[in-house]
Amino acid sequence: MDPERAAPRATVEASNVIAMPPRQRGVDASATDKSLPRQVRRWSINGDFVTLNPNGVARYAREVTAALDALMAQGHPLARDLELDVVAPRPVDLGLRVIGTLVVPEYKRPRLPQFWVQMQLPRHVPGGLLSFCNLAPVAVRRQIACIHDLHTRLMPESYGLGFRLAHRLILPALGRRAAHITTVSQLSRDHLASHGIAPADKITVTYNGSDHARRWDASRSTLAPTTGRAYVFCLGRDQGYKNLELLVRLATVLDGMGLDLWMAGDAAEDALGRIERPVPQNIRLLGRISDDDFKKALIGALCFLFPSRIEGFGLPAVEAMASGCPVVASTSPCLPEICGDAALYADPDDIDGWADAVRRLQVKPQMREALVAAGHIRAAEYSWRGIAEIYLELMAKVDGQAMAQ
Repeated sequence: MDPERAAPRATVEASNVIAMPPRQRGVDASATDKSLPRQVRRWSINGDFVTLNPNGVARYAREVTAALDALMAQGHPLARDLELDVVAPRPVDLGLRVIGTLVVPEYKRPRLPQFWVQMQLPRHVPGGLLSFCNLAPVAVRRQIACIHDLHTRLMPESYGLGFRLAHRLILPALGRRAAHITTVSQLSRDHLASHGIAPADKITVTYNGSDHARRWDASRSTLAPTTGRAYVFCLGRDQGYKNLELLVRLATVLDGMGLDLWMAGDAAEDALGRIERPVPQNIRLLGRISDDDFKKALIGALCFLFPSRIEGFGLPAVEAMASGCPVVASTSPCLPEICGDAALYADPDDIDGWADAVRRLQVKPQMREALVAAGHIRAAEYSWRGIAEIYLELMAKVDGQAMAQ
């Protein structure tokens, strides 16, 4: 740690909220005794993401929080009068240097979905609130909330009834009451506006970042080949919009091309067997793997397949590009928006089209090298620091509006 930067604030239990961090609240640490206290803008981060697997929306929350912490430690102009903490339902070490953590333990009995977010969290938000994971407390008006997508409406068959109902009830109320809404693509912004969640001029697109993938270390991976054959890599999830069916049916074609299909994720063999029996022998199920394993699989793959029927952003595709793995993506929204000309595309129902894209990369090494280079350039356009700066600007805007009222 840089000794010239601020020391981390302690994690404080909710029962001891009177405890203060090292820097006195409301007073500039660099001010002399004769200086007047400066005006401090108080904001909190909704820490519900600490209970989630660090992927998808939780990855977004963790990375934006870390980037905000770095900007505050560096004295970013929009953060100099800002005091920010994470309010979380359980203790967690997020590796933050400036942003502290307040632990508000979740009630165990009764333990109801969204109870902590909607009922407990608002009582510990003295100023504004940043919420990064779709569902957020409707009671907090001075809030910037990220709604990543509307998959529960657009692809309802992929979700359980309770999950769909929570989104159906909470998102419109949140869109009306929150000071501002963010989302992760122009496609999602259009969906939020067209379904009446929030007007378009109240929604800012932040996208996702890619720099976290460059921190992954393939040398720490324990993955090892079992057949010695070349392979393509994909993620398998038993949700309708993830298009597991195409991957399973494509495997037989890939086998004829001398390729295995490595599949990470939650998809189990019984899910594959419901699509095709016998399950193609060239599919290697990896299960849930670490980030370092994911990086190693990407580095060794001929390409990464991403056949989703819809995505809010499609972070795995950008992670693949950042790791030097060519991407073959679905023509479905919003992957062309995110990947641009740095990927090959195929219709999500066209097995021959997917096979042809893989074959082109297999027999044309120059095309593969060009796609790797284009992917690095495209991925570099997505930065967590840039997203954090957007949030600093939005917080300042919201505070300015509050002061003007």
